[in-house]
Amino acid sequence: MMLKTKTRISILALLLGLFLMLGAQLYRLGGQNTQAEITIQNQEAQDAADQASSVFERCIDDGGMFDFATGQCRGG
Repeated sequence: MMLKTKTRISILALLLGLFLMLGAQLYRLGGQNTQAEITIQNQEAQDAADQASSVFERCIDDGGMFDFATGQCRGG
């Protein structure tokens, strides 16, 4: 009778350990996924900023005046 109780406790402890390891792995994978999404968003934001800066610089280089309200180059 005593052996069965110890066996049950051992099995429950093993299952609990497996569930905890699975949970930790899923948590880590979720963090990696979120980090990848943020990296993609940062790259897209940087590309958009570079594009906007390029338009502004070309306008100034051509002797124009950039209108920030409309996002267009005037003159030049």
